[in-house]
Amino acid sequence: MSSPPPQEQGKAQQDQQAKAQTQEGAASPEASKEAGKEKPSAPEHVSRTYDVRNGTDVYHRTEESIRKKTADGEVETERVRMSSWNGDNRVLMERETHTKTLPDGTVEKEYVLKNPDGANHLVPIEIIRERITKSGDKTSIERETLKPDAGGEGQWTPVRKEHVDEAGSGAATRSVKEVRQPGATGDWSVVDREVTSTKSSPEGRESHSVRQLPDAYGRLADYEVKDERTSKSAGGDTHEVTLSRRDFVETDHPKFYLVQRTVTHDSAADGKQVVNSTTESDVVSGGASRNLRSDHPQVVEEKAEVDTKGQGAETKTVNVKERHAGDPTGVRPSYQVIQETDQDGHVRQVFIPSNP
Repeated sequence: MSSPPPQEQGKAQQDQQAKAQTQEGAASPEASKEAGKEKPSAPEHVSRTYDVRNGTDVYHRTEESIRKKTADGEVETERVRMSSWNGDNRVLMERETHTKTLPDGTVEKEYVLKNPDGANHLVPIEIIRERITKSGDKTSIERETLKPDAGGEGQWTPVRKEHVDEAGSGAATRSVKEVRQPGATGDWSVVDREVTSTKSSPEGRESHSVRQLPDAYGRLADYEVKDERTSKSAGGDTHEVTLSRRDFVETDHPKFYLVQRTVTHDSAADGKQVVNSTTESDVVSGGASRNLRSDHPQVVEEKAEVDTKGQGAETKTVNVKERHAGDPTGVRPSYQVIQETDQDGHVRQVFIPSNP
């Protein structure tokens, strides 16, 4: 029996391939999903290198991120590299994040932070375990921080526990965060508590938070109050932050002083994004205590930022004026930062201090 001509053989092969593709495409969705689970996804790798110039010296800093999907979540590895004195591009820091999603929607995360040990090896120095549970408009977050034992026997000891409860929708939310640490006897107690309420509307957003720390008697007392407000208008957005903190001069009747009140105005004109901010405070820039020369808050910083984009590139210029503790009589130019990003994403940043 003679074989069919080559044209007919090619046509028969095409028909068989088409039939096989049709049968494969008609496979059940469940089978497709199972096949997808068995195949590990290719890692996503992102790397960016920054040139840091200090006078005549230039340092290259590289930030890497490798993300890989797993059957029940993903693993992300972040590294920071910088050239050492002998020229090798060694790793300064590595953080590995394991994310797992359980069938009930609970998300579990584990962060492992690694640093060099001096012998060109990366060793874990901190582990953070996190568990996020959602039910309706309520979210609960449990977070535990572990450190290695001083004896170096490979044992890990919890040193900090956090619990966060969040409730509400987009229009109004409330969160309560508590931090616990062990005392000298090993008993866990609350050492930090913060309550935050937020309201949102088409015109803007407001938030109010109160942070409590132990006072001289070991009882939780108001330590810090923070208010934020964002408003929108035709001329741009205005963001205001007010932060007050307890003055430790008095124990039984604590007073609050103004740490900062910053008003930021964001606008766009002539293809440029312009951000101007002014900060008032009872604390002079560069100081750790109140400005005793003034009985009221003073302007301690003025910042002007101009962001220009064009042809895939971006240039950002920041000019800063400050009132320093050494000479608190006025606000004077302090420094300028110029950051340039080219079409390939390479960033060049220059820091220019002002003349004294």
